[in-house]
Amino acid sequence: MFSCEQPADTKTASSETATYLITAYGAVGDSVTVNTEAIQQAIDACAENGGGTVQIPKGVFSSGAIFLKEGVTLEVQEGAKLRAVAGLENFPELKNTRIAGIEMDWPSAFINIIDASHVTITGDGTIDGSGYYWWEPYWQKRDSLTGKVPGDLIDWHVPRPRLMLFQNTSECTLENVKLRNSGFWTVHICYSHDIDVTNVNIVNPVLESGKRAASSDGIDVDSSHDIAIRDCYIACDDDCIAVKSGRGSDGLRINIPTENVLIENCTFGSGHGGVSMGTETAGGIKNVLVKNCVADGNQAPIKFKPRPGRGGVIENITHEGWKVKNVKTVIDYALRNVDGSDYIDEWQEIKVPFEKATPRYRNLTIRDVEATDARTAISFLGWPLAHAENVILENVNIQAASGATFQYVDNLLLKNVTVTSDDNKMEFQEVTHKIEAE
Repeated sequence: MFSCEQPADTKTASSETATYLITAYGAVGDSVTVNTEAIQQAIDACAENGGGTVQIPKGVFSSGAIFLKEGVTLEVQEGAKLRAVAGLENFPELKNTRIAGIEMDWPSAFINIIDASHVTITGDGTIDGSGYYWWEPYWQKRDSLTGKVPGDLIDWHVPRPRLMLFQNTSECTLENVKLRNSGFWTVHICYSHDIDVTNVNIVNPVLESGKRAASSDGIDVDSSHDIAIRDCYIACDDDCIAVKSGRGSDGLRINIPTENVLIENCTFGSGHGGVSMGTETAGGIKNVLVKNCVADGNQAPIKFKPRPGRGGVIENITHEGWKVKNVKTVIDYALRNVDGSDYIDEWQEIKVPFEKATPRYRNLTIRDVEATDARTAISFLGWPLAHAENVILENVNIQAASGATFQYVDNLLLKNVTVTSDDNKMEFQEVTHKIEAE
């Protein structure tokens, strides 16, 4: 029987595991009490004694940042809510974490798993990031910086906690919980491997509120490998799942790819993208399989985001088995203007040679797609100095107001592809193209 010196009634035990109830360490589920210290004490005791389960019981438990440790399972039970409190003072600064593709110092996440393995987050309860503390200040700051700072750098001027961070971790599991109202990215998997995310429900914000949750990506897979995401529902105000590997000179310095990613049986509601490749790609992305997913109300469920200056090779990306309706663009590949110039990082003002700065997308396969009620079927637009290469569309049937456009693609194979738009019907039984421009 597991035994050790503990405050009375703080744990239950068996021959295999111990359970640590946070209320036994002084936590109070009244939504008002700040329970950071009590919850961390339960986690620390669990880790010090070889691991086990830290339980969040029914109630609303408010807290600042907490840090899970080796061998700890955090169980948020049915009827329980673990809720983030306001104030950056409750989220200690992390050194050299990665934000939007650049390593920098940044407030810790609400739930942190750093330099640890064999950590599990589970249960039928809710983890709530209280994003409404952070969204409005972001939009106010964005308005004040518009025209003074490049748009995608504004995030760095408004520090906000991510909901959950896996950094330098392995063999961890996130399952079953409901994740709500993240102040920034929801689940960030960075420099990690062998992470399983299953049956997680992510909504940012609660849709009835009408609030916009700035940069509230659902799941970001960032310079990590052997990642499985299954059976999740995600709706947010940015990309539902984004696959990344750093940006520009800093991403090239780190040079860690994202590879061997499975995304399966997921459903995507609102969001800028369902599954997005990029824009941060400097370390490269390869061997990604997206399988049997559903999108309803998303802007671009199958999305590629090549961006000048981000660098990297993105290859061996396969989508198969999509059911899509009520979206803006079913398949979206949009490269911004590439003029052959070397690139100057906006953040660090370091020159990156054109060849290293320009992302290269190749070996992209999209098959078995059924889509209705789309605004645009396919928008696949490269540039003369940065063609996409080896693109296969097979068994694709799309009904949309606007049809399909391809530009600057080397080796485009269309096999059993039908696009029916308001004024045209395009059918391709088996056609191979090299597309320069319309």
